Amino acid sequence: MAHPKIWFILSEGQTTGPFDQDEIEARLGSAKDPQIWGRGQSEWMTPSKWRQALNDVGMKVSNAEPPGLWRIRVEGQELPPRKYSELIAHLKTLSDYSFVDISPDEKTPWKEVYSVPRVVEDLGISRRSHPRVPIVGTLACEGPKGSFSCRVISISEGGIGINDARNLQIGERFEGTLTSPNLFITIPATCEVVYVGGDGYAGLRFINLPTEYKSSVIEYVNKFATT
Repeated sequence: MAHPKIWFILSEGQTTGPFDQDEIEARLGSAKDPQIWGRGQSEWMTPSKWRQALNDVGMKVSNAEPPGLWRIRVEGQELPPRKYSELIAHLKTLSDYSFVDISPDEKTPWKEVYSVPRVVEDLGISRRSHPRVPIVGTLACEGPKGSFSCRVISISEGGIGINDARNLQIGERFEGTLTSPNLFITIPATCEVVYVGGDGYAGLRFINLPTEYKSSVIEYVNKFATT
């Protein structure tokens, strides 16, 4: 069975892909300080971390309904667990999966919707609704609590994922300036906190991002589109 083409390489500021895992291995030898990212991963990985992640890229598609009760988290709020068919029915009522995470049980880490092949197949979404992709950048912020900055590790048309978030609360809004060597322009944006994790990670939603800046984000995200 062929491996899926879900992996990208970042080397010397250039992103190439998608590749399957064998193609990644073939390119690592000639890549300078390579970083690797695949659907469902939170940020770029070194080759050694990538190899460790190969066993956790999602579940295979099958015809039988997966057993047990699935967890679902929308914008940081965990909803009651439900059967797989009920999970799919609920997901079909949503139009944006940017801040939706799922898990098949209590022991499995949260995954974004796009990282589980069976779910992608049953929803028929083909990763088209605001997929999150990795980025290297900084968000300089001005809020009610003063100035602060944080590291941006993922981006979508709908918002960004940041690390080093401190004392943020869900629903809080502030002005930020996103700079990244991966983008052609600096992006000023109003952001709203929609998720805060215990590990310093937070999910922010763009509020009324102007078309000029949204187009730049979409252009970058489309580099990661898979066929």
